[in-house]
Amino acid sequence: MALLAIDTATSTLSLAVGDGAGQVFAAWTTRVARMHATLLNPLIDEMLANLNMNLSDLEGVIAGVGPGSYTGVRIGVTAAKTLAFALGIPVLPVSSLAAAAYSMRWCAGLVVPVWDARRGAVYTAVYRSQHGHFSQVVADARRDRAAFGETLSTITGGNELVYLVGDSASVAQREWQEKNGLKRIIVCGEAAAVRAEDLYALGCERFAQGLSGREEGGHGENAHALVPRYLQMAEAEARWLRKERGSGDDGSERTIISPDDRSGHRSCDAD
Repeated sequence: MALLAIDTATSTLSLAVGDGAGQVFAAWTTRVARMHATLLNPLIDEMLANLNMNLSDLEGVIAGVGPGSYTGVRIGVTAAKTLAFALGIPVLPVSSLAAAAYSMRWCAGLVVPVWDARRGAVYTAVYRSQHGHFSQVVADARRDRAAFGETLSTITGGNELVYLVGDSASVAQREWQEKNGLKRIIVCGEAAAVRAEDLYALGCERFAQGLSGREEGGHGENAHALVPRYLQMAEAEARWLRKERGSGDDGSERTIISPDDRSGHRSCDAD
């Protein structure tokens, strides 16, 4: 079984190819901002060619679904959906935050990705790592950075070691140490980035389970259900909704529910 992992949620475009047993054959990561759409498909073709493989050898796709750049997330998710549907193979969504945190899975303590979400907010979650055992403690969300320090202090009880990764890691460390008494914090990475090797490793563990119960030949059908995890609304859409929810001619408040409101999916500020 050959699996392809794709993440374009951040300024890093990352790809990996491996088998179903957890062995990575090749990985490729590049930090060329705003070039994901141009580079993604040629890099996939080149990686497979270097492995003497082609698209027909793929039996599944692992897609980083965000949060992150509004445009960036869509590029990777669209590519994953297209491959899965065209090849009739399954696609597995994986949180980009989880993949970033998974790089710290051999540590012992809490791993907290903190990615800038603008206006004093961060995309974050909390994971517990115990020398290879990895589990989620707090779900992915866009949160106020200052307020989340209090939540994290409650979780740790002031004793557990906290590892921060992301472009807001240093700011969060200073703020949480000063205001929340969190002294045992280590900044391990100051880039909001995902390595596809970690995305692949996290997804590979779930892939066999995800395949169970699906009929042979119908695997590509789940591509339609794959959606990005934006975690907040695009600024343009938010302005439109504020306008539409203003007062109508009769003085009553107008409420317009967008498709994103109904589905629970949110998009973040556009690049």
